[in-house]
Amino acid sequence: MDTPPEDAQRRIVHHASRMRVLGLWLGLLPVGVTLRELQAPGIVWLLAAAHVLVWPWVAHRLARLHASPVAMERRNLVVDAVMGGLWVAVMQFALVPSAVLASIMLMDKFAFGGPRLALRCAVAFLASAVVVAALNGFAFSPSNTMAGTIASLPLLLVYPSAVAFAAHRLAHEVRRQRAALDAMRRTDPLTGLANPQALMDAADHEFRRFRRSGHRATVMLIDVDRFRLLNDVHGARAADAALQAVAAVLKRTLRDTDACGRLHGDRFGAVLTDASGSGVGELAERLRQAIGSLALDELHGAHLTASVGFAQIDSGMRSRTQWFAAAEAALDAAKSAGRNRSMSAPAMGTAP
Repeated sequence: MDTPPEDAQRRIVHHASRMRVLGLWLGLLPVGVTLRELQAPGIVWLLAAAHVLVWPWVAHRLARLHASPVAMERRNLVVDAVMGGLWVAVMQFALVPSAVLASIMLMDKFAFGGPRLALRCAVAFLASAVVVAALNGFAFSPSNTMAGTIASLPLLLVYPSAVAFAAHRLAHEVRRQRAALDAMRRTDPLTGLANPQALMDAADHEFRRFRRSGHRATVMLIDVDRFRLLNDVHGARAADAALQAVAAVLKRTLRDTDACGRLHGDRFGAVLTDASGSGVGELAERLRQAIGSLALDELHGAHLTASVGFAQIDSGMRSRTQWFAAAEAALDAAKSAGRNRSMSAPAMGTAP
């Protein structure tokens, strides 16, 4: 079984400790009423008080100080089950309070550790009940009063609701963390843009959309000119700052419906949805000029330039690879023509 990170373990232990406090105080109601009806001696009342007041603190501290807090908390839950069996025997198996204690114990342990922990705790619960019952002369009085039944209701009603609420919060947290991890897997860490896989997924989506319904789209590739020289002259820190600045230009210039990302090194890409015609060329020029106007302290007065190549999707393209190859050919043409310019790929076929 995988061990959760330490901070996650401590959150789990903290939650289990709060549930223990709630369960013990709610459980004290039916136990206390039944003990009063049985005229239990003072030592039993002292044990009940210590169980409710002292044990939660001891259990929490044991788990927090342990090298594996969750593993220690599992042992604490077995102790909880032992104590539950003890109180069932001391109550002489009063039917409703005992049944409620047993069912809540089993539910709680199953929710925390699954069937294996629940089985361990059930065995501990039964063994404790049998041993304490033997010490008590196997006193058996399953009948219970209305007071005992009523005193059991808060534990029966409130505690499962608290467990359900905690499970809901945990499920929400798990979904949030999964979404965050998915975003991290699809994000370039330096620029915050999409990584290559995420950008290719967006391109695949637009390509299928075009084949299905004819919706236009454009792939645009942007290279920072002479980036290797920039890195050699000004250093890696300045190069990273330049890439981040270009990413910021893309973010504020492109639409929310467009996908933009960093493909590798100094190459950026964008998938422009529902984009074709002269407007795409105008956008490429705006991007190129915005990158050229960047003033970065790390470059000590030097200015960036960028070459842009773009390809509008058309019916002559049979795959996303062809689409990107057309954009790359346009980018190579822009570089061959002297860099710091934008160029469009020629159409490969007639649009439907």
